Amino acid sequence: MPIHLDISDLDRLVIAVVLGEATADDIVEVAREFLKTGRQAYGKIIDTTAGTSPIDENRMAAIAAFMRADPKAGSRGPLAFVVDPKRGEQAQKFAELTSEERPVKVFNSLREARKWVRENTNMEPKS
Repeated sequence: MPIHLDISDLDRLVIAVVLGEATADDIVEVAREFLKTGRQAYGKIIDTTAGTSPIDENRMAAIAAFMRADPKAGSRGPLAFVVDPKRGEQAQKFAELTSEERPVKVFNSLREARKWVRENTNMEPKS
């Protein structure tokens, strides 16, 4: 799979790294796997600097709707994208589609993304 997922319970953080070309089906599969973990409130960083995902706006909207349909969608944590500055349009569009639902922002630096996610993640222990 071209998307590697790393979940840190201690940091309440999920990092997804896209390596190579990830299809819309790959993204949906990772989203399904993640939703099963029950860690929606964790901060998330999606690093696309080493990969691509050639999906259109309709499919992007469908993925956003899929995530929104989760019963725990209201408790989703912040989402940061790390993108190559020359090709971050898709991440920016997804951020625009979901900005009303939770904090979401696009970065060119992993360090800045981590800092922002840390500042926007509820660090309360899980019950």
